[in-house]
Amino acid sequence: MSADPESANPQPGRKVHSRDVDATAPGRCACYAAWSELTASPHDLDPRPGLREKLGAWNALPQAGVLDTLVTEFVNTELDVLKRQYSSLFEVGSDGPPVPIREDLQTGQRAGTREDLVRFYDFFGYALAERFAWAPDHLSVELEFMHFLCYGEAATEEEPEPYQFAQLDFAERHLVRWVPGFADQVAKAAGDSIYSRITVALKDFVLADYEWQSGTISLVDEH
Repeated sequence: MSADPESANPQPGRKVHSRDVDATAPGRCACYAAWSELTASPHDLDPRPGLREKLGAWNALPQAGVLDTLVTEFVNTELDVLKRQYSSLFEVGSDGPPVPIREDLQTGQRAGTREDLVRFYDFFGYALAERFAWAPDHLSVELEFMHFLCYGEAATEEEPEPYQFAQLDFAERHLVRWVPGFADQVAKAAGDSIYSRITVALKDFVLADYEWQSGTISLVDEH
C-alpha cells in the first residue's frame, strides 16, 4: 500500500460495500471524539463536560463496548485525580515517561512516522491547534483525526469514499500498529488506574473497528 494519503481517493482497486453511512458514521464519529478526550491531557483542558454530553451517542454500535461505563466513571472522577494519574503514567520524569503516549516514542522513532501523519493531516485539511503542533503523533491527536474523518464521511455532500478509505488506511498504518502494545504497557504499569481501563478498552475498540472497516472495503475483481 502506498504511503501517500492520496491513496484514500476512490480508485479502481477498491470498493465500499455493506456500509450504511447514516447508521454508522455519526456513532463512530462520537466514539472517536470520546476516545480522544479520554486520552487527552487533563492538564490542558477539562474534558469531562464535553464527554458528559456525548453519553449514549454510540449505543447502537457493537464495537463501542464499555465506552458508556468508562465515560461515566471518568466524568465522575475528580480532575485532580485524573491529572495525578495521567502525569504519573505519561508525563516526562527523570528517565522519560513511564509509558510514552506518542506513537513515535512507542515505535522506537521509526523513520517516517511523523511525516506520514502530517501528510494525512495536510491532505484532508486537518489543522492542529498550535499547542498540539509539536506532537502530531500523540494518541489523542490521532484519535481526533479519526473523528474528523468519520465526520467527513457523515457530512460530505459528495462521495464519502475518500474518508472511508482514509479511515482504514490510517488505522492500519498507525493505530492498529501501536495502540495494542501501548495498552498492554499501561495495564502492566498501573493496572488499577482509570487510564489502564481506558486504554485496554480502547485497544479492543480500535481492533474491532478496524475489523468492521475491513469488512466493508474490498478489492475489485477485475477479471
